[in-house]
Amino acid sequence: MRALWLATVFGWAVQAQPSLEIPRYPETTPIRIGDELIIGGERFLISYFTTKDPVSNVAEYFFDKWKQMGLPTMLDGHPEREMIVSAFYTRQGLQASVVLRRRSGKTIGFATIRDFWFQAQADGGADLFFPEEDDVWLHDVESSDAAARIRHRTALIESPISTAADVVKAWLANRGYALAGEVALGQGGGGQLRLEHTRSERRLVTHLAEIEGGVTAVVQTCLGCVDAPDASQREQTRGRVR
Repeated sequence: MRALWLATVFGWAVQAQPSLEIPRYPETTPIRIGDELIIGGERFLISYFTTKDPVSNVAEYFFDKWKQMGLPTMLDGHPEREMIVSAFYTRQGLQASVVLRRRSGKTIGFATIRDFWFQAQADGGADLFFPEEDDVWLHDVESSDAAARIRHRTALIESPISTAADVVKAWLANRGYALAGEVALGQGGGGQLRLEHTRSERRLVTHLAEIEGGVTAVVQTCLGCVDAPDASQREQTRGRVR
């Protein structure tokens, strides 16, 4: 996103910093996305809202609110199309952000809380396919609720879908997974494939889609690859979020 203008204000309050809440915009109903997400080993709480107000109005509301609270606040983006507003709660080790985008006459806002003090353990990721070469892009996301954590991995690799599927199957077979299902998706197969593998209580689903130029997208979801989250760690974050 091109930053056409950037404003940063550092307001260090003398009094104790105010309690943090998940960002809310007036006269909207925030909708939580899952319970929590772990991205790059960091914990996020995420919700979204919609409003007819322009992007610039919504951005100004959060910027002014956080600035008046004496928080280090940053504003970035294009006032008519897309903007990001962030505030840093330094004593709580948390960051509040709102990502705003205009679409179909409405402003969509994604509100997040990011916990800088939490670092997730990198357990369970070894089961997911990790391209050793020819990878274009790789990204991990972990979602969590009170019962389980679900790990997601997305990769782009420079291989046709048939080759990519064979590589994924071999990768999982070497880790003790059995192929439980294989389905071609889309019209007449359409360059998409869904694989399902199981091992004991673990279930791993892989979606492959061939993109133009011989690049294949590999999206994996593993249920049971990691243990349920530590309740005490979850409460530590929530204890700093009102």
